[in-house]
Parts: sequence; structure tokens; C-alpha cells
Amino acid sequence: MPSNKMIGTVLIGAAAFLMRNKKTREKTMSQIKSLATPETIDKVKSQLQSLTKSKSSDPSPH
Repeated sequence: MPSNKMIGTVLIGAAAFLMRNKKTREKTMSQIKSLATPETIDKVKSQLQSLTKSKSSDPSPH
């Protein structure tokens, strides 16, 4: 599993590339906007809520 430091470095590099390259930045933003429909957002929210509820209802063994 990659470390948080490595993930952070990759994200910073990707962000720097997107800030420099306008065409890539616009393409990426349009793809994100097409994915972020209200239905998709609601679906993700409900999945996260069900995950949180299942974790809180399961007693952790100590």
C-alpha cells in the first residue's frame, strides 16, 4: 500500500501539471463535472452512510 507521503507527492505533481497546462486542466474539469451529477453524489453519500453505520454497529474485538 502506498504511503501517505507518496500519495501527497503524486497529487502535488498532478496539481502542478494541471495548473500549467490549460488544455489538460479544462479537459479534466469537464470530466469531473460530467461525473459529479446529483444522482452520483447522492449514491456516494448513501454508500458512505451505510459504511459508517455498519462500522458503528459492529463491536470491535478488543
